[in-house]
Amino acid sequence: MYYPYFRGKQYDLLALKNLLESDMLSQSIQPIIEPVKQSKTFWSLIELLAQKNHPCFIIDNPSAGDFLTDDGLQELAAIPLRKARIVDQPIETYETQPDMFIIHQAEAALESDWSNNQLPTLLSKEFRLLNHVQGPKIIMEDPFTRLPKNSFYTEYETELFSSRKKTYESLGFAGYCDFSIDSKIYYSSSYPSKRIAIHWLFPDDFDDLRIIHLVSDEDLATQKEKFLQVMVQLADHEQLFPTQTLGLQLLQESVQQNKFPGMGIIRKASVMNHLELASRM
Repeated sequence: MYYPYFRGKQYDLLALKNLLESDMLSQSIQPIIEPVKQSKTFWSLIELLAQKNHPCFIIDNPSAGDFLTDDGLQELAAIPLRKARIVDQPIETYETQPDMFIIHQAEAALESDWSNNQLPTLLSKEFRLLNHVQGPKIIMEDPFTRLPKNSFYTEYETELFSSRKKTYESLGFAGYCDFSIDSKIYYSSSYPSKRIAIHWLFPDDFDDLRIIHLVSDEDLATQKEKFLQVMVQLADHEQLFPTQTLGLQLLQESVQQNKFPGMGIIRKASVMNHLELASRM
């Protein structure tokens, strides 16, 4: 079972929404959403998840964002979907029980009494936690290489993203989790870059997911030129490792229209591509 973790960014939520509308998201993929922004996009996705009866988890005590008020937390509590809770105090002290625990920091988890826990718990592969926490465990990993400048990705080009689909059960886990084409570190906005980068996942010959970092030149005059240059690289890569996903189609439409779609749409397409590939595997 795969639990992709999203921190409520607009284009990530739109990626999920488009896949749900197209019935392209497998039931074995159960998104975990940490609400950050009060937005129409968030609430329309919540409505669609309920309508489609797609399994998911909504974090009811987010670590940042617009919902960190009494009214905001009450709104989250009222959402008629399964709840996940970030462990920020001993679990036996909670007045209400969620449907999943999430451990980002070890201290409160190590102070908790897990002897009677039967809820799935999301945690990193840390020796102390794995020995202390009882109940079904979901391994949380951060496989995306986040670099400070897009130019640095030219040194990596392709790398392994994840083979956890093939190994999580044999390691004794009930599922696995990652942050898609993002990192565990939360940030509300990114810095402008002189290069455009597309981080594109694809299955290799061993059914592992690899990632290729496609980066434009810096000296091209416009964003459109940089985007079209990167799309030539992606088209060449598709000849060797075709994905044929809705995310790819979204980018190809912009090429056909000879326009730069914006970095948000590029992110949305990349997330759609990832989740659709994961749905097939």
